[in-house]
Amino acid sequence: MQQNTVLDEAGTASVLASSVSEAMLAGEQQLSVLDTESGEWVRRTWPEVHARATEIATQIVDDRQRREPHAVGLIGDPTVDMVAAVQGAWLAGVAVSILPGPIRGADEVRWAESTYARFVDIGVGTVLGSGPQLDLLGKIDGWLRVEQVAEYGLGVDTSGFEPRQLPANAPAVLQGTAGSTGEPKTAVLSTAAVRTNTTELIARLGLHRTRDSGFSWLPLYHDMGLTFLLAGMGTGIPLYLVPNSAFAASPFKWLEWLTESKATVTAAPNFAYDILGRYGKLLKDADLSNLRVSISGGEPIDPDAFDKFLAETERFGFDPAAASPAYGMAESTCAVTMPAVGEGAQYDEVTVTPPTEGAEPIRKRYAILGKPLGGMQIRIVEPNIDVPRIDGRDVGHVEIRGTSMMNGYLGHAPLHDGEWFPTGDLGYLVDGRLVICGRAKEIVIVAGRNLFPVEVERAAASVVGVKRGGVVAMARGEGSARPGLVVVAEYRGEDRDGARAEVISEVASECGIVPADVIFVEPGSVPRTTSGKLRRLETKQLVESGEWK
Repeated sequence: MQQNTVLDEAGTASVLASSVSEAMLAGEQQLSVLDTESGEWVRRTWPEVHARATEIATQIVDDRQRREPHAVGLIGDPTVDMVAAVQGAWLAGVAVSILPGPIRGADEVRWAESTYARFVDIGVGTVLGSGPQLDLLGKIDGWLRVEQVAEYGLGVDTSGFEPRQLPANAPAVLQGTAGSTGEPKTAVLSTAAVRTNTTELIARLGLHRTRDSGFSWLPLYHDMGLTFLLAGMGTGIPLYLVPNSAFAASPFKWLEWLTESKATVTAAPNFAYDILGRYGKLLKDADLSNLRVSISGGEPIDPDAFDKFLAETERFGFDPAAASPAYGMAESTCAVTMPAVGEGAQYDEVTVTPPTEGAEPIRKRYAILGKPLGGMQIRIVEPNIDVPRIDGRDVGHVEIRGTSMMNGYLGHAPLHDGEWFPTGDLGYLVDGRLVICGRAKEIVIVAGRNLFPVEVERAAASVVGVKRGGVVAMARGEGSARPGLVVVAEYRGEDRDGARAEVISEVASECGIVPADVIFVEPGSVPRTTSGKLRRLETKQLVESGEWK
């Protein structure tokens, strides 16, 4: 594939690989990865991780002498060897692509077949990983080389190895996108884009290996998880990684891990902060006084939920100034905007004017997501659809461009330098700082009124028994038996009729519109992406098909 072509001259590593190597070799700080089977931390110094990366790179180069050059695929939970494989791929002059394992309840054989095919389509030649996910891929008959990452290149002679060149515009990461409003795509991220985004993020956070340490349970296949890793590698700070499955099994352990690691920097989506805020009374014996940056990104931020988190963790020494609501996307490597360190969570309190004559204005709060990172620009374009009217704010389509942008989607037309990229989000600027209101494709139109679905969903989720993060708001057309606003909610409880009445009341009070229908479904049944984002359009199809009613 043209987009996967790289130069193969030895002796000059890419600026990305060189800068990461320099940071990894600068000190004796450690990478610590939790082994969930033993419950113990596997610890290696960054120089030891780099030595392992060199072994993997040597093996990749040796393999390439016998085969056409291809990207390296990674699969499975984070391990020291997997982290080393990322840098190993870059030292060998090839791109890396990390794909997710099967979600709960998925057919494992179908997952393996589709993941294998996706690796082939991306341009991967060798897949490295561990655990049952790799075993499933290894059973498929095909030309992909599937290897245990812990054994790949182990013990090879690296004395004659010289890094291969990976040009600035060549792919470094082939990053899957969420696909929350459409089919998932693969963003082609150049070495220059990855290095720039990582460098600017490090600068915005003020990371330094002698005073900082990081902790993350974010999956490495997600842009936020991978970039958090790269920021840690790129500074050589002590870094603690935990499999996403370990957090999912016991979210409260996040605080235990933060206490144990003495982390100064962490990151998570809104739902994780929401869990700790809602069940904060159960929390105990944590020390969060070391945290100076706690990033919230990857999904819409609920100001009320975030405030509950801040209130519940204050007794553990969490500094509210550490809260950092941010905005990013895979197409820009990761981060687009980030508050300055110490700003804390700030909100824009606005008045939303309903279009219905005589209706009372509604007060809303939106999280302010900071200013763009260096090299990035944002503009708000006049919307080509009707959007909710916010007094004193010019809501429009959010477009971005800059040095962290992708080359384009794999198999699609390239994104040219300086070209504005439509994010699909609606928002506005306050003193140069970004506010996101919702996704343009997901606007709910009911009786001539346009609503951001997330606001309806938050109101419904306040009802006892309704699962937060498991609510979808949509419009049902005039041709249906009961047109109007429909709320689909994952619900666990006995009194469905009472809960349904409460949902209608909460939505009417908070959003100024009465739902025509509330559909309760079993917990875990609302469609989601691999990163946990709601698939609202797919949910709407289930309702319109009559499968859910």
